[in-house]
Amino acid sequence: MKVYVINKHGRPLMPTTPRKARLLLKNGKAKIVGGDPFTIQLIYGSSGYTQPVELGIDAGYENIGFSGVNEKEEVIGGELKMLKGMSERITEKRKYRRTRRNRLRYRKPRFSNRRINKGWLAPSIQHKLDTHHRLIDKIRRILPVIAVTIEVAAYDIQKINNPTIEGEQYQYGEKYGFDNLREYILHRDRHKCQNPNCKNKADSPILQVHHLGFWKNPPDRTDRPANLVTLCTKCHTSK
Repeated sequence: MKVYVINKHGRPLMPTTPRKARLLLKNGKAKIVGGDPFTIQLIYGSSGYTQPVELGIDAGYENIGFSGVNEKEEVIGGELKMLKGMSERITEKRKYRRTRRNRLRYRKPRFSNRRINKGWLAPSIQHKLDTHHRLIDKIRRILPVIAVTIEVAAYDIQKINNPTIEGEQYQYGEKYGFDNLREYILHRDRHKCQNPNCKNKADSPILQVHHLGFWKNPPDRTDRPANLVTLCTKCHTSK
């Protein structure tokens, strides 16, 4: 376990041991300024000797791995779990906003007052980007970081499924030849309801496409073919 130290001017120093930090606090030479991770600030002046730290970030969709190392050891490391369910929070926020506006009986009508600024990102993506920035800034406030390396992995999903794929073969994907995603799902499921306990006796049942992960926690409302299945109208009912 390490205790992180900043000098009286707020500049980061090298971490110390819990024993030394306890003595500094007991003698009134330092004060606590942070609890996660535990950080103290020196009240007296110090030489300010530091060792350069390189920070590595493993950027993820749900978790962020991080590790800071110097020439001798790892001085910080861990994993940050990002907030989930941003889409649901935004939907709930929109519901409350509309309810509040409907109460304004004499509110002046407004049209075309929503503009997308340059560099705009979807709220869920913006949240993930901001989380990465906040994590890096927080670590740089308690450690003398001189370089940040972010690992971003790019996977060729089609290459994983078909190691011999090359050239224009990439254009002939899973849904090639179908007008839309719904037609592909119906064809894949042979235009039959995929509920094994289906009790629909109609000669030509009406078929619909259902999201398998819609009721999961957190829900999966993506339009991935693996998340879609064909159901008839009698089986495609609410939870």
